[in-house]
Amino acid sequence: MKFPKLKDGDVFKVPLGDGRAAVGQVISTYFSAHYVVIFDFVAQEDDIELNVTSALQSRPAFGGLTFDALFRPGRWQVLGNSVVDGRKFLPAYKTGASEIGNCVIEDFKGTRRRPATEVEEAIVPFRTTISPIILERAMKAHVGMEPWLDAFDEVRLGQTVKSADIFDD
Repeated sequence: MKFPKLKDGDVFKVPLGDGRAAVGQVISTYFSAHYVVIFDFVAQEDDIELNVTSALQSRPAFGGLTFDALFRPGRWQVLGNSVVDGRKFLPAYKTGASEIGNCVIEDFKGTRRRPATEVEEAIVPFRTTISPIILERAMKAHVGMEPWLDAFDEVRLGQTVKSADIFDD
């Protein structure tokens, strides 16, 4: 079975296993990984396509740079595509090490860089990829379907330093 290649703006459903689903969106691609956001919106799985507009207007709850592992078996299904403003979501990252004086801040795509300030060194994360199941399970925990794990704190959105904040996009 061949699965479609994900595109920026693809909107997808995240089944929660109890007849409900959440909605996510592919924000941007970085090499073979995708930055995705899961919105704080849940509806009956059968009705989720009717609620995409409302879902996309909801607060982003979880996000991260991940791979297409849950799309390939068809567990996360693409519902359509909607224009997305990456400036609202895409994080900045740091590289290097402050201990040797070469900590650098870069935009999401890795195309713009500059030395990090002391504050940025402390709050901007290194670029990491996560398993998509962490995002799915974080949403399940968020709606009370399973216990909250510390790993879910790492994918919770809200305090993310965005590329647009650093580089004035």
